[in-house]
Amino acid sequence: MKKSLLIFLITLPLYVFAQISPKKESELKRQFAKAAHDTTKINIAGQLGGSYRFSNIDSSMVYLNRALKMNDKLPNQYATFAVQKKAYLLSLRGATELEAGRLPESLQSQFEAYRIGKDLNDESIMAIALNRIGNTYMELGDYTKANDYYVQSKNLFKAVGNTGMYYNEVSNIGNIYDLLKVPDSTLYYQTLVYNAHIKNPQNRYDFTIPEIMFRMGNAYKLNGDTNKAMNFYKRGIAEANIDNDIRNLTMNNLFLAKLYNELKVPDSAMKYARNAMQSGRAVSFRKGLYDASLLLSDLYKNKGEYNNAHQYLSVAMAEKDSLMGAERFRELQKIVLNEQERQREATAKRIALQNSQRQYVLIAGICIFLIIVFILYRNNRQNKRINKKLESTLTNLKSTQSQLIQSEKMASLGELTAGIAHEIQNPLNFVNNFSDVSIELLEEMQEEIDKGDIEEANAIAVDIKQNLEKIAHHGRRADGIVKGMLQHSQSSTGQKELTDINELTDEFLRLAYHGLRAKDKTFNADLVTNFSESLPKIPVIPQDIGRVLLNLFNNAFYATQEKSKQSQFTISSYKPVIKVTTWQKDNAIMIAIKDNGNGIPNAIKDKILQPFFTTKPTGAGTGLGLSLSYDIVVKAHGGTIEIIGNEGEGAEFTISLPV
Repeated sequence: MKKSLLIFLITLPLYVFAQISPKKESELKRQFAKAAHDTTKINIAGQLGGSYRFSNIDSSMVYLNRALKMNDKLPNQYATFAVQKKAYLLSLRGATELEAGRLPESLQSQFEAYRIGKDLNDESIMAIALNRIGNTYMELGDYTKANDYYVQSKNLFKAVGNTGMYYNEVSNIGNIYDLLKVPDSTLYYQTLVYNAHIKNPQNRYDFTIPEIMFRMGNAYKLNGDTNKAMNFYKRGIAEANIDNDIRNLTMNNLFLAKLYNELKVPDSAMKYARNAMQSGRAVSFRKGLYDASLLLSDLYKNKGEYNNAHQYLSVAMAEKDSLMGAERFRELQKIVLNEQERQREATAKRIALQNSQRQYVLIAGICIFLIIVFILYRNNRQNKRINKKLESTLTNLKSTQSQLIQSEKMASLGELTAGIAHEIQNPLNFVNNFSDVSIELLEEMQEEIDKGDIEEANAIAVDIKQNLEKIAHHGRRADGIVKGMLQHSQSSTGQKELTDINELTDEFLRLAYHGLRAKDKTFNADLVTNFSESLPKIPVIPQDIGRVLLNLFNNAFYATQEKSKQSQFTISSYKPVIKVTTWQKDNAIMIAIKDNGNGIPNAIKDKILQPFFTTKPTGAGTGLGLSLSYDIVVKAHGGTIEIIGNEGEGAEFTISLPV
């Protein structure tokens, strides 16, 4: 990136945020009148234009147009200064035009500023132009396109170290979520900006504080906290008066009026709507005037004052026509189409140049290719013999690999089957026991009926009914276990479903444990679970994630089982423990599986996720379980697997799945 002149880096923050006090205004005008050099006059005019942007749009346009005219007449020795300065002044003029509701002119100025910045490879110019193009599309209601420009601008501001504008873009992204009615994201982004301002409250040049206030108010209003929203709007009015920021004074008054209207306090709503009308008219802020007059029209209509309602409705319609009337829309459409055509032409030229370069490369490549063909021809017969051997070896390898993968799947299925058998045994025992008891009770009831003791027979019938209800309950339980487990054991469809990770994890923890217990009745372990109750359901392929969990649990139980066998001779107090924890971290669900087994030697940590690598004895493992788990989590679900553990200290596997 070409470095901008020092003067641009100094004056840019003033162009973006600063409001002007009467004393400062007089001083700048005095300096402008006395300045001997045109470059100095241009800089001062730019400062005045930027300072007036939110307080006096007409004055802002006068100074910016004057600065642009003087800049175009600079001598050739100031060519670099003039080109960069023109870009900044055009972008600032476009921003002022947007405040005045002249969207076509604003967009045209920003496109031209961006082209200059791109030609100069100046990221600061490109960033500010992208920001303001995003503002225009936001006003047009194209929120997706606006957000795309804001993200590009944010990344460029971060690259050049412009903290104030970086947070300005974060706030703009939050505002898009507000317009899309996404409460959590709106409050998250606006709070980031508000907290950054709180850390440095004295620096009023890095942040547009009145704008922060009404956007925080909007965020809390969207989240249903009207008290906090009202407090921020009122703080925004106070801050705007301090900064002489008439534009954002209008916005804070307007949003406060809308809030009072929703709270059914019409007098207060009318008061603040009039304040917004007055301040918006003072700076020709058309968008603010339109919203304020429309609100006042509704308020007067509700009061039955139809003449006043019609008067303000007429004002609103006039402002709407000036903003987006048919003629304005045609102008805007023409500018956008011209910019798209210019981009297409630039792309076509770039492709033509690339094709020309490729032709030269192709000719050189053909010459080299002919030389290589001659060399390769001599070795062709030998290579054919080698290729036949390689093909035979590859065929054998693929066959072996397929067998090993099938072996791994069958091993997992065996573990799952053992778990299902253990889980279903308990309800079947209940069914059998209650069935036997019910048969005995039926015999007793028959005897009592024969004796004529109907009361005792009825009491036995009640017991039989209760037993049958228990039989039905445990029968349904067994049926649910079979259906649920078979669903997880069936082949994956590849379709993601919203899944409760806590439920899935707990289910496969029990299956793995009971599967091992079915093989080794002497094995016991403490199962410690710490599941976060606030986890959202996330889209995963449940069968695949279930296989990952089953594999990791089996490995953990195997490790503790092996250490338990060793501890019979070394550590008599050893107790196998498997700890499973779930929680949410940023935009991911985390699952941690920790055991107190033999751990993982440092020498093999980098190898255990490789296909066919195993630490188990021959015949006890294929070396594909962790490799397949890695593919499922990382490649199929976009997550991560982290491995922690030292030899003798146990191991911990942490899975991250994106929300």
